[in-house]
This record gives sequence, C-alpha cells and structure tokens, in this order.
Amino acid sequence: MLKHTSVEALRGAANGQRQQASKAAQRLTLSTLLAIVDLVAVFSGFLSASAIRFGLDLPDSGQILLGAFIPIYLVSAGMVRAYSDAVLLDPQATVVRAVSTLAIAGAVIIAVLFFIKSGGDVSRMQFALGIGLSFAFVLPLRLWFVRYSRSRLNGELYSVVELHDGSYRHPSVSYYQADSLLDPRNPDAAGFDRLGNVIGKADRVIVRCPPDRRALWADILQGMNVDAEIVFPEISDIRPLSVGQHFGETTIVVARGPLGMRDRLIKRIFDITFATATLIAMSPLLIVTAIAIKCDSRGPVFFLQPRIGRQNRLFYVYKFRSMHTDNADHGGDRSTDRSDKRITRVGRFIRSSSIDELPQVINVIKGDMSIVGPRPHAVFSKAEDQLFWHIDERYWHRHACRPGITGLAQTMGLRGATVHKRDLTERIEADLRYLREWSFWGDIRIILRTLRVIIHKNAY
Repeated sequence: MLKHTSVEALRGAANGQRQQASKAAQRLTLSTLLAIVDLVAVFSGFLSASAIRFGLDLPDSGQILLGAFIPIYLVSAGMVRAYSDAVLLDPQATVVRAVSTLAIAGAVIIAVLFFIKSGGDVSRMQFALGIGLSFAFVLPLRLWFVRYSRSRLNGELYSVVELHDGSYRHPSVSYYQADSLLDPRNPDAAGFDRLGNVIGKADRVIVRCPPDRRALWADILQGMNVDAEIVFPEISDIRPLSVGQHFGETTIVVARGPLGMRDRLIKRIFDITFATATLIAMSPLLIVTAIAIKCDSRGPVFFLQPRIGRQNRLFYVYKFRSMHTDNADHGGDRSTDRSDKRITRVGRFIRSSSIDELPQVINVIKGDMSIVGPRPHAVFSKAEDQLFWHIDERYWHRHACRPGITGLAQTMGLRGATVHKRDLTERIEADLRYLREWSFWGDIRIILRTLRVIIHKNAY
C-alpha cells in the first residue's frame, strides 16, 4: 500500500534535489577554478622568470613565449585529463597530471622553436626558469586545491541515492523507502513527481527490491534520466562487469581484457622501442656478462625456463644462466635461498644486481613479455609446499596481460623467494591492482622506481 507523504517531506525531497544538482555543478566549478589556478601559476612563473632575467620590462620575445605557452599548456592539459573529476580529490593524480602537462607543453615549445629555427630569439635561461618556476608554483597550489575541493565536496565526488522497496538494512548508507514514494505496480504522476524530487540529478541511483519487482523498477527508472542500477545479490559470486546481448538473449559480461586496443598499441610500441634501445645500449654489459659466465662454469650462457604468460599460455623466458648446469631447476620446483649451492660465483652477482634478467628484452621484442607487467612465474613454483594456484584462486587472473620484466609488485619490494603464502598473495594483490589501474604514465613511474630497487635485499 502506498504510504502518505507530507508536504514537509516533499519540500525536503525538493531540497535534496537541489543538493544533488549542486554536487554536479560543484565539480564543474572546481574544475574551472583549477584551470584558472594553473594559468595564474604558469603566468606567474614565466613573468617571474622574465623579471629575473630582464628586469621589470617584459621583452617582446617573452610576450611571444608566454602567449604561445598558455594555449599549448591548455591543449596538453586536455590530453592528459588534467582537469578531470579524478584530480579534484587525489593528490597523487593531480601532481602527476600537472607534471605531465608542463612536460608536454615544454617539449612542444622546444620542438616548435627548433623547427622554425627561432631558438636564438628566445632566451633559453628565461624559458628554463619559466618552466622551473611554473613547476614550483603549480604543484603546491594544486595540492592546496585538493584540500579545498575535499572540503567543498565533503570528500565525495559523486552523489548516490539508494532506494529500498522492502525491508533492508544498510547501516552505513542513508536511503529512501521507495514504496513510500511510488508504487511500482501502479505508478502515477504524483508518485513519479515524488521519485523525481528524491532522485534529482544524482550521479547514481541504487535500488534494492524483491526479485519480482526488478523488472518494474527497471521500467520506471529508464525514463528518469539518471544512471540507475538494481542490486542482484544472486549473481554476486559471478562478479559480473556488465550485461551484453547474444542473438536476442541477455548475457552477463564476466571478463574483459584490462587494456583496450588503443592502450595495447601504445604499450606495444613503447615496449619495442624501449627494449630495442636497451639491447643496443646494454650490449657491452651483455657481452661481458656472457664471457664471465662461460669462464666461470661449464654450460650455455642463457637459461631458458618455461613460464606462465598472457592468457595463461606457456613461453620460454630468457635469462643469463646463474646456476650450475647439472643443478638447474627448469620447472621452478624449488625456490632459491641465500646459501643456495646451485648458484655459481658469477651467478650470485648477476642475480643480486638483476643483470640475469636483462636477456628478457629479447622476450619483449618477440612479444612474449612487456617491459612492465606482472612478473612471470615458473610453472611449478610453490609456497609452503603448495602450488601457487592452489594458494589463491586469483592467481590465474594476473595473466590477463603480457608479463613484465618489472612490475608494481617489484617496486613495492615484493620480490625474492616465495617462502610463505602471504609472499604470493601480496604479489597477486599488487599485480591485480596494476591491471585495474593501468596507465602509460603509470608504467613510466614503475620503470623509474625500478631503478631504486635493482639491488634489493630479497634478490639472491
């Protein structure tokens, strides 16, 4: 039975509508303000650089430089989504995208000056100072702006309205009793008006209702101009991503590749370029290492071991041989320890310095691996005498992309022998986080952070 709603309740719902609308407007306002803050910081940086270099009079070259840099900066900001909703509350995201924007804009200006051969008309000191001071002004202002945005948005980017048709309890979530607003079996204009006042311009509407009313609520919400979802607890174990269609039948999407076609192409081009450059640059070290291995012990220079790669398919990984040939562990049954007698003298050094991993750039060029990704494991690797996939059922999920020479787990210090089960589960959690949050600039950060952990206490 439809419950009575008082005039005061309707007024409260209308106020809620205004609050929901203001949430969306606040995000737009804050993004605009952030752009203005950036422009003021960049303008101040270049103006200060000109004052340091030339005094208070801004020369014509400085005016031209500033006039060119501002629009290029804004275009670069659009490319890296420097004013998206995500940067309003996340300090790391806002700093990374600001740095990326300034770096791209600076590189474009340098390229333009080079191609039009006008480098002599612009003071290099002024330009370098301008970029440096822009960094110095933009970064602290952006960090301050994150705190300001959090206070304005109460720590939440999006507004969510939860509707309950029936008796449900979610103590941490405020909700509206949907059947007091509208009877889904017999909706009318007054009910739709009450529902509209509650939903307002919410970013997301969640409905909890009995199974026999889901179709009714789906039909009602499809005309409400809002992103709406209905809770299906029965399929929670399946962890669906979305729904699809196949010959007129509805399907549940349970898996997608972690990267789209464009992202895969960008990642692959970078992998080939980086791996080829590394192979050329490191060729003297590779040759010296190969000679040292041959002089130290009998056997081949390279050690080929089957590893689990993308889509859980096997491939052979290239490594410099670090063990005596007659004691090599091709299946990975036994983890290496610090006093492992199987390791040669040269092998101990190249393992501790990660030089033994360098031949994997060949795997990258072949397409078996990527520069950055989850590290590939030997087929029969174990922790506490259990195969990895018996310890954590998510183990197979980490192979949704090419394995990497380095990865997020390695930069977090999660490397070395998997003695305990938690050694594996922590790495899996890091690998799955990498897949969820992948970005090109994230890969660059991982590569730079890898340089700090090439020599690590757990590498032996």
